[in-house]
Amino acid sequence: MKLRRLFSVVLFGGAIALCCCSRRANQSIGPRNQDLSTASPAASPSATPGSGKPLQAERVDKTWSSKFKFKRKSIKTKHEGNRGYEISVDYPQIESARTSATRRFNHWIKEKATGYVAQFKGLERSAEIHDKRKHLPKVGIDESLEIDYQVYYSDDRLISLRLTHTVMALGQMHPIDYYETLNYDLKEGRDLRAADVFYPAYLKTFSRLCRDQLKENYDLQYATDDWVKSGTTPRAHNFKNWNLVPEGILISFEDYQIAAHAFGQAELIVPYSDLKRVLRPYRVIVRFKGRS
Repeated sequence: MKLRRLFSVVLFGGAIALCCCSRRANQSIGPRNQDLSTASPAASPSATPGSGKPLQAERVDKTWSSKFKFKRKSIKTKHEGNRGYEISVDYPQIESARTSATRRFNHWIKEKATGYVAQFKGLERSAEIHDKRKHLPKVGIDESLEIDYQVYYSDDRLISLRLTHTVMALGQMHPIDYYETLNYDLKEGRDLRAADVFYPAYLKTFSRLCRDQLKENYDLQYATDDWVKSGTTPRAHNFKNWNLVPEGILISFEDYQIAAHAFGQAELIVPYSDLKRVLRPYRVIVRFKGRS
């Protein structure tokens, strides 16, 4: 039984362990009716009387242009063996402007998606063998893997997107949610690293600017000062979720990173004008800055 309860923590290592539970508790896996790359803004949360500031995190509801048209591809599986599970994984494929670079991206993101599916199935298979050996009772479909995506921006050099992973394991009360942000350089044929875009001092700059934005924009009654400070300390794991967009660097905070689950997962944009000393002369950023 211990193997069952620890399954999701083993599944994707430290990334999952950082998340305690999901904002999408009790939400079952099913087909998506709306492509997140064109999703409508979420409703604004209520503000605290007197403060005028929202109590809950808000998503960045802006949209940016996209050079490419993306088609949603899906991998869906349902297993009803001794250990039941569901898989629902969506990933983007470029339909327009087929070139060697776009074909390479399509292959890269497909391999990433199918790799997660294979990893999940392999761990489930091992767990099922364990259950049979121990003569444990058959369980219903009580575990799942879901991956969805949002494309923020694309041009002839960059595709900026975010994957949202949701894992539900036997014994959990809620799914575990975590992000994976991707900034794919079409010319280089790879995902950009922080060192490609920022000088080493970027963590201290992100820490100061994000902390200031959060305190200015929200009533943080769901968080203590130590909680906000810990979640915005200048460490790489606190700022691993970043996307390049025309207005700046879009930062996505994980559930429980800066406040309680009731606060949600905040998103904010740090303008390029505030990052002059920590930005490397990456071509796409130079182009973005030229627009301002």
